[in-house]
Amino acid sequence: MIEHLFLPQIDLTALELKSAHRAWLQEWLQSIERDLEDGNIASSLCLQGMMVEIVLYGELHYDWRALFAAYLTNEEGNPLAYSERYGKRLYRFGAQWKQTPVYAVHTRFWANRVYDPAAPVDLHYVQLLESWIQPSGWIYNRDVSYIRLRTRMKSEYTMSFAMGMEILAATGALAAHTPRFTATASNEPFMPYLSAEYFRLRALEQLDKAHLVPNGIPDVLEICAAGKGYCDFAVSNKVDDYIGSAKRIERDEAVHSPLAVLHAAYLARVCDTATQEAVKSRLADFRQHLQDHPLDIPAFRIRDIALLFGTDISPLEVITAAAIVQGLAEGELQ
Repeated sequence: MIEHLFLPQIDLTALELKSAHRAWLQEWLQSIERDLEDGNIASSLCLQGMMVEIVLYGELHYDWRALFAAYLTNEEGNPLAYSERYGKRLYRFGAQWKQTPVYAVHTRFWANRVYDPAAPVDLHYVQLLESWIQPSGWIYNRDVSYIRLRTRMKSEYTMSFAMGMEILAATGALAAHTPRFTATASNEPFMPYLSAEYFRLRALEQLDKAHLVPNGIPDVLEICAAGKGYCDFAVSNKVDDYIGSAKRIERDEAVHSPLAVLHAAYLARVCDTATQEAVKSRLADFRQHLQDHPLDIPAFRIRDIALLFGTDISPLEVITAAAIVQGLAEGELQ
């Protein structure tokens, strides 16, 4: 069984793909072959590439370990987010490509486990993570960005927190930090973002403190309902965290996301029966919608800009859509 923190309780080796999902994933994997050969890669690209191969073939075909070693490791042996060649593609990025965020460490941790589940975790990862524990208790590498906590993306620092804790737990190093991490996770005010609350819940579960989730989970589920499923956030709640003013939203449109739907289903487990039933009903409708329209995974559009805000479809979303169609997400609410 191969799982990932992004996709709760979904075995990547057990997915049954619709023909549209299989064809899209095969085409995507072929489209990145040249970049893989040229070392024009990012840690996130390799993570999704590994996931796609597992879903399509049940095993890995490409030598991902060689890629990590050749292009995504610095002189100190730290995992990198970007290869040098990929970094040069980023606008005015300069030498910033040489960075080690928590997710890059977690990607390497996950990849190593896929190759050899019985292999011990590299203790260098533990040393890195423990050196990145901030006075606030959150886990992130300040050398990557000096942005203050209140202006950081909540989904980013809660994700880093949950990822860091997963690695620490795998080595037995988590217990020493349990009181501090519990206080950090439980004292954070309610966040109106599905992914942020999802990662907080996953962190609390690793501490055996899931009962400390905030009372507002049903509210975030209600306000994030969008399209046929859920969006990660409510457009009406968009606020500039730096100056506190509401952003222009009159032309923004929330769109449903398979990943957001999966996280909503997971969060509903800690809610009251009425909320669970509401999410279960919406999940069933979204599952039927994806059966009829398997690639209806729209991109977010921002204001009056004609271009898409990010890619319209990613491998992670397609894999999640396949899991929802198969009924795996509904297992969260049984």
